[in-house]
Amino acid sequence: MLKGILISLISACAYATLPILAKLGYEQGLTAVNMLTYRFCFGAGALAVLFLFIRRKALIPTPKLLLKCAGLGIGIYMIQSLFFFSALKYIPASTTSLLLYLYPLIVLILSTVFLKVKFRFASLISIILIMAGCCLVFYDAFTRHLNITGILLGLAAPITFGINLTLSQVVLKNERPASVALYMLMFTGAGYLVVNGGLDIASATSGQLMVGIALGVVPSAIAILTLYMAIDLIGATYVSVFSSIEPAVTLILAGILLGENIVVYQIYGVLLLMLGIVMPNVKLMKKQSKVI
Repeated sequence: MLKGILISLISACAYATLPILAKLGYEQGLTAVNMLTYRFCFGAGALAVLFLFIRRKALIPTPKLLLKCAGLGIGIYMIQSLFFFSALKYIPASTTSLLLYLYPLIVLILSTVFLKVKFRFASLISIILIMAGCCLVFYDAFTRHLNITGILLGLAAPITFGINLTLSQVVLKNERPASVALYMLMFTGAGYLVVNGGLDIASATSGQLMVGIALGVVPSAIAILTLYMAIDLIGATYVSVFSSIEPAVTLILAGILLGENIVVYQIYGVLLLMLGIVMPNVKLMKKQSKVI
């Protein structure tokens, strides 16, 4: 249990860089499709090179694995990521991130209904605390003029992300998390290569390439590999709860890298996030630790 929690926290920290890098990408003149093409192609390339040296078995897929990864990558992940990046174009990052954090509730509902995961009242309390914390972390989302297109895209992102996490738990059954991460990235990248009309590295500036490589390595290769490892160990519902440390990390990075001000409401929000992640699960973690 503890290993799965630690890996999900690593994944969350890596994912936390996504809105920061997306904002930097827009400043460099990249479009959402440009960034997503770089993100998934460079991410797949980074994992392929890594596995070539340390885990060659992960490079050998079965036809069944390829079919599942194609469905997950092109059918779900490609759509979900496009919703998120497109929403950032119409509404502030704070509003987009706030809407995204409806996904733990969606995962809880889907896992309970479709995967027959036992419903825990503690999980619901945890998610309520997390959502309250997100409201404080992204407090300025409520003070902005809301674009209806952005709101709709922003709402579509957590729904598809929740479906993605739930289906990932099914796809990972009897499969290596490393192989699923690699081929899911490959299929998603291939889909974006078609939409973008190629990788188009030759015409990219050095700044654009730096953002693209960073998107590929951190919130893609590292984040997705560790996400699947964590889901394989503790399940999608727990991962969605423990990964909710992400807004706090995004807030810190925005303050350091983008010079955004952090106000007292956001600090209270971070404390609520921590409470929501830890308190309802302390008993379970102690129980699992004794078993290990």
